[in-house]
Amino acid sequence: MRTSAQPQRDRYADIVLVERSPLRRTLGTAGAGVCAGAVIQYLCDPDRGRTRRARVRDKAAHATHKMYKGVAVLSSDLPKRGRGAVAGARHRLRARSAVDDRILYERVRAELGRYVSHPHAVEVHVDGGVVALTGDILSVEEQRARRAVRRVPGVRRVDLRWRTHVEAGATPGLQGPSRPRRPVPELLQQRWSPSARLFVACCTALVWGLTGRLPRPLSWAARTACTALALRVVTNLPLRRITGISSGRRAIDLQDAISIAASPENIWPLVSDYRLYQEIMPDVLEVRLLGDGRSHWVIAGPAGTCVRFDAVETRREENREIAWKTPDGQLFAHVGALRLTPEGKGRTRVQVQMAYNPAVGAIGHAVAKLLGVDPVHKLREDLMRLKTVAEGEQAAARPAVAHV
Repeated sequence: MRTSAQPQRDRYADIVLVERSPLRRTLGTAGAGVCAGAVIQYLCDPDRGRTRRARVRDKAAHATHKMYKGVAVLSSDLPKRGRGAVAGARHRLRARSAVDDRILYERVRAELGRYVSHPHAVEVHVDGGVVALTGDILSVEEQRARRAVRRVPGVRRVDLRWRTHVEAGATPGLQGPSRPRRPVPELLQQRWSPSARLFVACCTALVWGLTGRLPRPLSWAARTACTALALRVVTNLPLRRITGISSGRRAIDLQDAISIAASPENIWPLVSDYRLYQEIMPDVLEVRLLGDGRSHWVIAGPAGTCVRFDAVETRREENREIAWKTPDGQLFAHVGALRLTPEGKGRTRVQVQMAYNPAVGAIGHAVAKLLGVDPVHKLREDLMRLKTVAEGEQAAARPAVAHV
């Protein structure tokens, strides 16, 4: 039975909703106006507006080019995968005796290479769709290999005549280290194909549309999972690299190179003495050598912060290469290498490769770019400063030429 107090509460809830909706619209309009004003001020700045507008045009052109390229790759990948799926289904539905023995032999050998660590120790004989396997195999691999061979399209029966061994022992065919290359499912690979990304994107959009009918806790959980999958589709990076969780020192890869009109012998003193980095790179605030290839660094971070870390040299080859990494437990975990390659005629190619893990993985890298701290851009600027210093010293070291 409905009491008189219940209609009053319902009317009060309706009044609250009516009062809140104009406020939300006002706040939304105000927020949109603030954002539009900030964009206009950023692009129409009297001093740097022209440069910023040119950069925006270049970024838009680059994004458009990448989009067209992605569509072209997808239009090529999707039909091929479709034909492959149809062909696979047709092979499984077709009579097994219809496959030629030579083709069946190659299929079995390819499947053994995925599940057996020493496939050369196994001999394959095919006769009328009957596969006979002889030779030697480890007992831990025997069951998986047998199942894989039986699943090969065209195999009518498998005759096992091989000898199983618990350990390699003195068996000649099982000697030497080896590891089978087992097939990895598409969605567990580091990089997804364009077709897989399209499929996951469609499934994510479908699930997101259905979350409105779920209870609130389940809806939040489903939308969180959809957001994670959307980031995975857009970036084509594993989730551990996007979030920085359990990704070690590798979440973001950086690489750049520059050609300098100086010999490796003249560039080497500039890159091998870390104390000179404070003069070449403005972001390097302090470098303290700790001995045994260890050093302590203080660099300028985003929003006026300072980032401190220790580095340990892992390889040093005079006039050729320096490689380093951070010890375990560092906040700014990374690994890198700097290589000098002679190009002839007194020129040297300086190449820097780095892989680092910011505080929140690829998300932290994107936030740093939004704050104006783009590691790729700063790496390019540092290489340009190194080029200026090295070529300046090279020019100063040349003997003066007397003019008659």
